[in-house]
Amino acid sequence: MSPLDVALDYASRGLPVFPVYPIIEVRGRFACKCLYSIRCERPGKHPMTRHGLKDATTDAAVVRHRWYCAPDANVGIACSAECCVLDVDPRHGGDITLALLEQKHGPLPVTWTAKTGGGGAHYSFRSATEVRNSAAQLGNGLDVRGTGGYVVAPPRRHVSGNYYEWKAGHAPGEVPLAMMPTWLLAPKQTQPAAPAPASSWRVLVRNGVTEGARNQSISKLAGHFLRRYVDPVVTLEMMTVWNAARCKPPLSDDEVQIIVNSIAGREIKRRGAGHG
Repeated sequence: MSPLDVALDYASRGLPVFPVYPIIEVRGRFACKCLYSIRCERPGKHPMTRHGLKDATTDAAVVRHRWYCAPDANVGIACSAECCVLDVDPRHGGDITLALLEQKHGPLPVTWTAKTGGGGAHYSFRSATEVRNSAAQLGNGLDVRGTGGYVVAPPRRHVSGNYYEWKAGHAPGEVPLAMMPTWLLAPKQTQPAAPAPASSWRVLVRNGVTEGARNQSISKLAGHFLRRYVDPVVTLEMMTVWNAARCKPPLSDDEVQIIVNSIAGREIKRRGAGHG
């Protein structure tokens, strides 16, 4: 299906859609079509329209016009109580967090389920009450997209080059959209962890890490800088240099870029953007 056909299909199901910048291949690498390259903080995830998700619509004529102007645009879906999303990111422990929650509350119901380009999953639900955006309130690696948030729908390409796609047998039309379990609406009950002492950051920066701790350590360091409003491009450059000097063996520059882009996007959401 073309992006237009995909957008029309979602709109016909009552899901408000809007165009999102796609990922393109440039000299053997993948980048956001906005052409900011590494300076794009949310490659393949930000709106092409002036007002973003506020421009979302189910009007087929408007949808046709927008994708006529941008035929390769990805499809963003504005979330609401009619369609909210649980975003599971295993790179931040989301698969483990979800497994523990399911042990306590029971398994998630069968519903629309997409596999993300980063190796995670999007579970879509409907809710009888308003669902608000949240980041890691349920636990590490679990975000919720509700009113004021959005997701980019399959099929689309991730900046890693992988594709987002519906899980076999779990696409719209194959299974009904399930009700969101009430335990997903409850905030995380545990107290926030105490901030790491300065000495631990010094040891990490000085000594570096070996295979198995590289991704997590780069994520922690990038988050530490970004939460203190260090420019994302500066953060990426520092992480690239630290990776080359202190990781044994170092990750590829592309992998570092993907990690920093991901953390930068999460930091934007944490500051109140809420547009995953």
